Amino acid sequence: MGCASLGSCDPNMSKLSINLAWNSIRWAEVRSRVLRMQLRIFKAKRSGLNKTVAGLQIRLINSLDARLLSVLQVTTYNRGRKTAGVDGIVVMKPEVKLAMALGLSLDGKAHPIRRVWIPKPGKLEKRPLGIPTIMDRAKQQLALLALEPEWEAGFEPNSYGFRKGRSCHDAIEAIFLNISKGRPKYVFDADIRQCFDRINHDALLNKLNTFPQMERQVRAWLKAGIMEGFSKLPKDDTSVPENVMGTPQGGVISPLLANVALHGLETNLKEFCARRVSTNVYKPKSNNAAGRAKACGVIRYADDFVIIHENKQVMELCIAETKRWLAEIGLEISEEKSRLIDDREGFKFLGFRITLVRRGRHPKHPYKVKIIPAKENCLRFLDKIRLVIRKAKAWSSYNLIKILRPILLGWANYYSFCECKKVFVKLDHAIFGMLRAWVFRRDHQRGRLKVKEKYFPMGGTYLFRGKTYKDNWILCGQTKMNKGKVVKIFLPRLFWVKSSKFVKISGDKSPYDGDYLYWEKRLAKYSGLSNVILKLLKKQDFKCNICKARFMLGERMEIDHIIPKSRGGSDGYDNLQVLHKVCHVAKTRDDSSLIIIPDPD
Repeated sequence: MGCASLGSCDPNMSKLSINLAWNSIRWAEVRSRVLRMQLRIFKAKRSGLNKTVAGLQIRLINSLDARLLSVLQVTTYNRGRKTAGVDGIVVMKPEVKLAMALGLSLDGKAHPIRRVWIPKPGKLEKRPLGIPTIMDRAKQQLALLALEPEWEAGFEPNSYGFRKGRSCHDAIEAIFLNISKGRPKYVFDADIRQCFDRINHDALLNKLNTFPQMERQVRAWLKAGIMEGFSKLPKDDTSVPENVMGTPQGGVISPLLANVALHGLETNLKEFCARRVSTNVYKPKSNNAAGRAKACGVIRYADDFVIIHENKQVMELCIAETKRWLAEIGLEISEEKSRLIDDREGFKFLGFRITLVRRGRHPKHPYKVKIIPAKENCLRFLDKIRLVIRKAKAWSSYNLIKILRPILLGWANYYSFCECKKVFVKLDHAIFGMLRAWVFRRDHQRGRLKVKEKYFPMGGTYLFRGKTYKDNWILCGQTKMNKGKVVKIFLPRLFWVKSSKFVKISGDKSPYDGDYLYWEKRLAKYSGLSNVILKLLKKQDFKCNICKARFMLGERMEIDHIIPKSRGGSDGYDNLQVLHKVCHVAKTRDDSSLIIIPDPD
């Protein structure tokens, strides 16, 4: 019996455990009902109905739908599903997942957290990662389903990190809009010292301001002890000391809690400028409260943020106010990593180098904003490519391209929303040198012309993203699949990925606001999906063919063969469809087909 036949999500489970089977649950309907409740929470919060919000959240966390979806997320979808907490337990069997969902509740308890150390990108130092038990992860996912739509309704417009429908590019575009007014400005590039590890628990819970059951549960997660390795203590042992501050990185709900802790910084600084900044210090063109507030720009991505203002004295006052505000939640600015600069000097943010440069002797607009990939990130990218090629000494060219292609295109897609062409050309030259050395090191028996022709065919024509390119030095590979079918593949140039303009998300828009047309447009333009998926999305009117619900920006989706290949289905567009991850899992189980996603073109 599927969940859809249960009627309303009654928390009474007395008869369900006998009849309900995990593999027969109709996940599309489960997801649809949970989303409908989340939309109601969002709408109630926007309308200021706080009691209604709490009532809907309690109803949601007690529903069978939300519990099933939470367990599905942490045991099937999340990348860390096979990573155990301190108890060493990993849940993989359907019957165990079902029992876990039926017994899931926010009971105000939490197990200790297993801490591991992972390296920071491009650095020798490591950062701590907290791994809760699988049960605590499911409980955190359940709490997240209830809390996220409430806070999405109130988060500040220039907060972009760890939020659905928002990305790094929105933050970069917000900076562009702030400094592209033609006049030099000062930028405070701030770094919070150990943000996740120092948040004051009481201050965070006061800001969360939720109903008692949720508050007790969040407090238990915050206070949960931290252990190195796995626990050999009895389950009721309380000898592990409590955590006194911070929210460990790695928890499902940790990003939301960090955003809640830093919520209000932008509003506070704008109100500070509007109310407290003396007109003797700074006189903007619009010398009123609104004008002074608008002159201050605050853009935040998770715990990274910048403050922008054209007056240095005002900026210094804003920095002092920021330090005071952060101190209230137990945080402080890292003086050695933060700096106040003129935007003409340039600064790095989220992997981009942003600089205000002269455009010539233009009378009205003498400056323009130049955004390029940061040099450090380019060098780190080349190191990653070099490491893959070194490991590929015995690989075929087909296997090397299969590994390198998503790395190259993923990196290029991220930096395509800036002035990237010159950087891409230089990187292409460096990567080509590595590939050429790899090719000629493989074959010393035949002449170099024959080796070149095998790996870099002369007069090759390549179709990439709807455009044809001719090049004599494109690395190609091929392999034989089942039934003797030959599959060919090539490694595209970085500069074939064209630079394009990114449009920042509008104000306080959210995927929970019900404006499906707006999110469809953004999904088509700024999702970073392959042309194959985008073409199928438009064909399906941006709806999943299984649950008929619309796709949202940031949702997990996969390509499915309507008629499985095991039953003679083809790879043509007529036999392909895009489904939600949850819908695809159910369909794949029904027709026992493999998940086959074509290479992005």
